[in-house]
Amino acid sequence: MALSEQDKKVLEEIVELDGNCLDGRPRCQLCPFRAKCLPEFLNKTPLSKRARFDMAMKILFHNLVLEGEEDDV
Repeated sequence: MALSEQDKKVLEEIVELDGNCLDGRPRCQLCPFRAKCLPEFLNKTPLSKRARFDMAMKILFHNLVLEGEEDDV
């Protein structure tokens, strides 16, 4: 399943910020990771910057590969 443009934009911002993305509340509300990240943030133990960066990169890479396969069909 392809990413929505909004999800893709948020994930790209997470990568650009090197995972240091918790300072952007509007971004957090739109983030596809909010279910994993925000509950932990409220408990004072957010996902690490590296974990957020890695998740965003993994999804963006996976989406890029899948988009390439769809073009081949």
